[in-house]
Amino acid sequence: MDIKTAQEVLACLPVGKTPFYYCKDRYAVFLLSQVIGRQCAIAELKKSAYSGLLHKPLVKDVLAQSGDGQLRQEHLGLAWGSRTEAFLLTLGIWGDKDRSWDQVSRNGYSLVLQLNFSNKHDSVFKRLAEPGEYHQFNCLMHPVLKRQQRGFFRETLAWARIDFDFNTNEALIEELQTDWLRRAKRLLGEIQSGKTRFFNLGANAKPEKLRRYLEAVLADYGDIWDEALLTAALQFIRQELGIAKIYLHTPETGGAIKRIKYTQPPRSLYSSLPRKFCFRQTDKAPEFLQQHRTFRKLEKRLGGTQWHVINLGGNNADITGTAAQKSGRPVTLAA
Repeated sequence: MDIKTAQEVLACLPVGKTPFYYCKDRYAVFLLSQVIGRQCAIAELKKSAYSGLLHKPLVKDVLAQSGDGQLRQEHLGLAWGSRTEAFLLTLGIWGDKDRSWDQVSRNGYSLVLQLNFSNKHDSVFKRLAEPGEYHQFNCLMHPVLKRQQRGFFRETLAWARIDFDFNTNEALIEELQTDWLRRAKRLLGEIQSGKTRFFNLGANAKPEKLRRYLEAVLADYGDIWDEALLTAALQFIRQELGIAKIYLHTPETGGAIKRIKYTQPPRSLYSSLPRKFCFRQTDKAPEFLQQHRTFRKLEKRLGGTQWHVINLGGNNADITGTAAQKSGRPVTLAA
């Protein structure tokens, strides 16, 4: 997108701390809340593209309360697990007009939705890891929250980069990534092998204390970060931008379109994760990309492209032909 559009979106959102809570499999509850309208027959859901969501423990608990065979919004609102993690969401802009470096599908900028740790995590991190201001868990050349960027600071667990077009009512999630957990896993392996280098982790950093932190952070966030991030991104796109049709790259198309020359991102983020979220595959690219001659030439040279797509508008949710379109409960995100 152009910088003016990105800046206008940021200007429309209030600045502040925006909490986001997530528990394992909460994504299933969110998706159902967006596609059932006010209510939907469970029998219809079982025949739909969203049938797999009904087997998640959180959803099964909700279904057990539905004595009349209808799944309702008020039931879904009560679905929470016993282990819930708190995060803070922030929004930024990414891009410097170098398309290869920015890894964007068209020239321009991306919105960055940052999934930041809460103070619960950051206080433990400081106590056990004793980090310097700049440390090895995040790369400041990536779109993480920076110190002095706003009135508060939290370390960034992961981020999603988003492009969109209001004219076509489409959004494209360009990237899902965590530096933190990838580097934590590598550092834990180094500690276990006795080959650790503490980069900017403080002169008094102790291997055993650091090991305790690494084992804890990988255990607490390793199995939910990707679900939490994609859920937060879909929620933002649908409820704040008002866009229902959302695309996500496939591994092959994403690497080619974004000109990723070296290390490719984990395949699971662009294959098994979108399948879990009920995206379907399509060979039709977002319309706002097809409007660009450069993209059309590249697509022709590639012999076609493949994408993941989901429509969170009720009229196109593949459940019933009469589901009423529903944008969901508005939320407030920090600009």
